[in-house]
Amino acid sequence: MTAGESMQGTDIVEELLTLQEIDHRILKIEDQLESLGGEVAGLRETVETLEAQVARIRAEVEEAEGRVRQFHRAVEAGRATLKRLEARSVAVANMQQHLAVRSETDTARRNLRAAEDDQLDAMQDVETARGALKAAEAELGEATAQLAERSTAVEGLRTTLEGDLLHCGVSRRTQESRLDRRALQLYRTAGGGGRQAALAELTVDGVCGRCYTAIPKQQQTEIRARRHLAICEGCGIILYPGSLA
Repeated sequence: MTAGESMQGTDIVEELLTLQEIDHRILKIEDQLESLGGEVAGLRETVETLEAQVARIRAEVEEAEGRVRQFHRAVEAGRATLKRLEARSVAVANMQQHLAVRSETDTARRNLRAAEDDQLDAMQDVETARGALKAAEAELGEATAQLAERSTAVEGLRTTLEGDLLHCGVSRRTQESRLDRRALQLYRTAGGGGRQAALAELTVDGVCGRCYTAIPKQQQTEIRARRHLAICEGCGIILYPGSLA
């Protein structure tokens, strides 16, 4: 299949290859811009995750501190109760009263020891939570600094890439204006609007450089003679002699 005599000459293929090079550069820049956006988004997500972690650990610290205060009050109350019972034991009038006060005193001592143990456990929980909070806050600080630093660098790089993209857009429009309308349409159809390669070499073995479909001898001769544009019947790509690559 040929594109017609109006698209004859080596110059058209060379111009199309130049356009394809520009399109590939545009795609590369767009991919870089997308990658930059993903990088910053990933860093921001990390910071948000660490912020949530810090908030959760702070809540754990506050909850543990609340239990320390609660058990401290229980210890103080237990000590007061034990002191009162010990004072009562001195004033008992008979053995029955003595045994009753002794039983209450033993119970009060057990309750006091339990409250003291609970208080110690809660104090240990506070220390553990505070240690975890300190580590999480340090990690959050590093992640926040990294996000700020990288965001600044990315913004500068983004500005450069967007300038390059604008320049490529101008170059592309200029290059398109140099091309025959039918050749340009053929290029757009074969390359999916610039999203993929529109041209491929005719290999020395006489097959398409993209899909490896065998090209008829007569068409090979025409392609190598650069008489007109030719399209691969297998994949629809524009074929050109390898010497132009």
